[in-house]
Amino acid sequence: MKDANKEKKTVRIDIFDIEEDKAQQYLKDREDCAQAAEAVMAKYCKDIKRETLDPEEGQGVVGYFKTGEVLLSVLLDPFEIPVMKVAMERGKLEEYVLAANGFTLETIQEVMKEADK
Repeated sequence: MKDANKEKKTVRIDIFDIEEDKAQQYLKDREDCAQAAEAVMAKYCKDIKRETLDPEEGQGVVGYFKTGEVLLSVLLDPFEIPVMKVAMERGKLEEYVLAANGFTLETIQEVMKEADK
């Protein structure tokens, strides 16, 4: 019973404490998701950066429109990464990234058309 009450060791990744035995897999998944999100955003954004927009939410992938405004962003936190992994496995990451920012494929295409006028 002693082991059940024993606190697990954690490591700090960004602003989050991740269980030490899960940290390596989390970092791999986080990087895979970040690269995949960057690829999705490259279709719509002029610049893409990994940065922290809100210190309480941690680092994310942020895509900037040609006007310099944030167009798309996703957080790279322990709550989003598993959801993004499922979306990637289902071939739905683009839809996920767009929906997380209030867009559908149709509405983002409208934004892109308007910007080209």
